[in-house]
Amino acid sequence: MNTQFHQIVSSLLLNAERDVRLARADGDRALADKAKARLDTLRAALEIYAASYLVAHGVRPWPRPAHP
Repeated sequence: MNTQFHQIVSSLLLNAERDVRLARADGDRALADKAKARLDTLRAALEIYAASYLVAHGVRPWPRPAHP
């Protein structure tokens, strides 16, 4: 379950990141803001699931992503 959820949300994140870049490149601020809100919501959903899993099972469902 964890792997499938992570894969699904990761692919949605990839699409949302692409949408943000496309909207910014197009100069459409309203669309960029909407895409950024969707991206932030997906990131929050992924972290909420991971935090809930950690509380319930004592381990994270997947390793934390490395931040540059």
